[in-house]
Amino acid sequence: MIKYLWRKHGFLKDYYKILSVQPGCSQAEIKSAYRLLALKHHPDKNNGSDESEALFKEIAAAYLILGDEAKRNAYDFTKGFHRIFAQSKETGETPATYLIMFKSIKSKVLNAGGRINHDALFKVIDDILTFDNIDFLIKAGHIITNNLIIDEVLIACVFLQEPYKSAIHSKLGILSNGDPMFRKKLELLNNKSL
Repeated sequence: MIKYLWRKHGFLKDYYKILSVQPGCSQAEIKSAYRLLALKHHPDKNNGSDESEALFKEIAAAYLILGDEAKRNAYDFTKGFHRIFAQSKETGETPATYLIMFKSIKSKVLNAGGRINHDALFKVIDDILTFDNIDFLIKAGHIITNNLIIDEVLIACVFLQEPYKSAIHSKLGILSNGDPMFRKKLELLNNKSL
């Protein structure tokens, strides 16, 4: 499922190879490599060469992914480069794994045209949001990724009825780890205090 998502969005290329850097390099090294290569292959510096323009676009695309920490971590996970992100010792999953799963679920819900099996949707989300997984996500400390996960799940749960919605929202309240902004968002959606 994860490989399909990345294939669909064109993330099969080896962006590290395009930028001539190693997967374990720092963000500063990526930025430096991008600047040097972009300057070297810029079409204006190469008399408008079509080859330079194509290479310049590849370099820019690689930097678009590797220059953004969250996108880089998700890309690294799909390519098997497990750096920076905390990893579950039992499964090898990272917070990005969960974010990708919930993005996929949300996409399927929104593309279902209103034909949703509420029991199946609840079971899928509930099975992923186990208390062990929530504990792992909190301990990993990737607040931005957790907030994105909360947003994806909230959107996917819009069509759920009670008591399913409350059960998922209570788990999201735990995942929010006391973040007042997300607790307030959940309260507004529930029309009650968590």
